[in-house]
This record gives sequence, C-alpha cells and structure tokens, in this order.
Amino acid sequence: MKKKPLLFKVLLAFICVCAFNVLLTAQNAKVKVAVMDFKTIGDKASLGEGAAEILRTTLIETGKYTIIERSMLKQILEEQKLSSSGIVDSKEAVNIGKILGAKLIAVGSIVKLGETYTLNIRFVNGETGEVVQGKKLTAKSKEEIPGLCVQMVKLLSGGAPPKLEKKKETETKIEIEIEKPQKQTVLQKNLKPTYSEWSIGFLYPGAALKRIVNKHAWEIKVQSGSDIFVAGPRYYRYLTNSGIKIFWGLEADYIGFKGDESEGSGFAGGAFAGGEIPIAQNIGLSMDIGPMYINLSESDYSQSVSGLEYILNMAIYWHFK
Repeated sequence: MKKKPLLFKVLLAFICVCAFNVLLTAQNAKVKVAVMDFKTIGDKASLGEGAAEILRTTLIETGKYTIIERSMLKQILEEQKLSSSGIVDSKEAVNIGKILGAKLIAVGSIVKLGETYTLNIRFVNGETGEVVQGKKLTAKSKEEIPGLCVQMVKLLSGGAPPKLEKKKETETKIEIEIEKPQKQTVLQKNLKPTYSEWSIGFLYPGAALKRIVNKHAWEIKVQSGSDIFVAGPRYYRYLTNSGIKIFWGLEADYIGFKGDESEGSGFAGGAFAGGEIPIAQNIGLSMDIGPMYINLSESDYSQSVSGLEYILNMAIYWHFK
C-alpha cells in the first residue's frame, strides 16, 4: 500500500517533465525577432515608434515568432552603446543578433512626402547581416499604416517561418526565394518614382512655374521692371525633400534693358544653392544665392560689359499636385 503513493508521484513528475519539454520545444521552434523603433522622416518620431509596436504585436499574433520586449531591447542597446534607431547597418545587426539571441532584426522607416506615407521594412538575418525580406508599402493617411504592418507580416509568414540556421543549404534556399521573378517584379513596381508636384513662385518683381519630380525640378522664371526684363530656365537638385528643403542648381537667363540713353540685351548664367522653409500648408519661403556671369551689350554704340556677380533670390512658393 505504501508503494502506490510513491509510484503515483513518480508518474506525475514524469508527466510534468514531458509537458515542460513539449512547451520548451514549441517555444524554441519560434523565430526570435528584435523589432527596432522605426525612423520617422517628415513627421513626429512617435509615428515610427507606434508602427514598430504594431508590427511586434502582429508578429506575436501569428504564433510563429518570439518578440523581444521594447523596454528590454532599449535597455540592452543603451548598455552596449548600440543604435536604437530604425536604420542599422549589417555589422550592427549582427551585433544585436548576438547580444539578444535574435534570429531576425526588423528595421525600417516611415517617410512622409506630401500627403503620402511610405513604410519601409527590412528583416535582417541576425547571424549574417543579410536582408532576407524587404518591402516598401505606401498609404494615403496615418490610419492605413497598421494595415501596412499586417501586410508585411503576411508577406513574411506566407509559408513556414524563415529558417535561419547556419547551414549553407538553408541560406541558399532563402536567396533563391528572394530572387523569384514574381517577387522582383512587385518590388520593382513599388520602387518606381511616385512623388511629383507643381509649384508657383511669387518673387519681386516677377513669377515662376516649377515642376518637381522626386529630387529634381525644372523652373521657368520671368522678372520684369521699368527698365529691365529677365527670363530663363532653372534646374534644381534637392538634397532633402521634406521639412526644410536644401538644394543646389543651375540657371541661364536672357536679359533685355532700356533706359533713357541706352538700350540693349545680354545673357547671364551661373549656379546657386539655398533652401526652402515651410511657413504654412503647401506654402514655403525659398532663398538662394550664387555666382552669376553677366554679359550686356548696348545696341546703339556697340559696347559691351561683363562680369561676375553674386545674386540673391527670394520667393514664396505655393505647392500643388
């Protein structure tokens, strides 16, 4: 009679150990992911942090991933003096993967251009630093961003969770899946330039019409006073395309003048650099300065004069689609 309680206890312990092993095996089968806070460009930093938090929750809901909590992730990164932004290079990704034991590092950014939000997400192999999956998704409002995170998780978890073992055969399979023609075609479509707008400039004394496509722009500028007329094209190359817009460019102008005692024409050409500051919705104050070579010829006496001058331009632009 005394053996039954002992046998029962041994059997119960055996069942508990087996259940624990099953639970541990299921946990280890999940891919461990560290989601970095997304970098926000053109909007508040909280927008990128919120999108990263939505991505963490969505990954957990699939049942295929184990997510490192943001507070723990931030604390470890601060202790190791590693970047916590959404933009990390391959070396940093490998360091983060080693420290946290993460198989995947999710990095990304949210870029606001005009009224369009673009979500860029890349999943980096925490052991090799290679990008195993990436996507650029666009939305017309902030409310659509959670849906973009869900789309990205569905793309990542379309089949079985990515296998990130160190075996060369496994890495080769991942590369082959990324190189499939269908996936390349979708990514190439999303990478086509989509940002464009028109601008009307009001400058003293005159006006300008500008066409902006991504980081390039062409402009026709006309200025007229009581004794002088200036008209010509300008080319802009934008270094930044949101917030304060920094640019450089080239300009060529025709010049006509008529005074009380003389009249004639000429030309001017040169370069400039400057920036545009937003002062209201779709309205910005632009200022630039640069050297201009000016040549003027007087028609009555066949005389000409030329020289290099620095010209300052100021204008208010109204931007519209």
